[in-house]
Amino acid sequence: MRPVKPTPEEVLVLYGRAWFERDRGARIEALRRACTEDIVFMDPQLGRLHGLEEVADMIGGFMDAPMEGHERDPGEEHATGMSGSGVRVEVVTPIETHHDFYRYSYVWHFPDGSQAGGTSFCERADDGRIRLITVWPVTRHFPLPA
Repeated sequence: MRPVKPTPEEVLVLYGRAWFERDRGARIEALRRACTEDIVFMDPQLGRLHGLEEVADMIGGFMDAPMEGHERDPGEEHATGMSGSGVRVEVVTPIETHHDFYRYSYVWHFPDGSQAGGTSFCERADDGRIRLITVWPVTRHFPLPA
């Protein structure tokens, strides 16, 4: 009997936890639960990242500054996202699947009141973890859904 693959929703919760993990080693382990060892993460500003360590370092670089000084703010998971250390992310669309690919849009909310958002396209590996993430930031031609 084949093990049941986790759903994209279940994997995204695991992946989201990595974004709120401040410790690099723990962040890599959180990513390992959600992503394959050879994960490819592509972003127009960051380029193409390969492997759990590069992705973990990118997350640390992105999250450390806005979380600084907010370490005591409690973290929590909620129906549409998670929050912690003054930062919150919300998934603002249904997760749409097509064969072993899925997409979703999200908005980051930072302590200074700024926001950033985009759409991520993911490819699932045979075991259900993420093999590929392609990030498309919000643009005037491709805004977030209203």
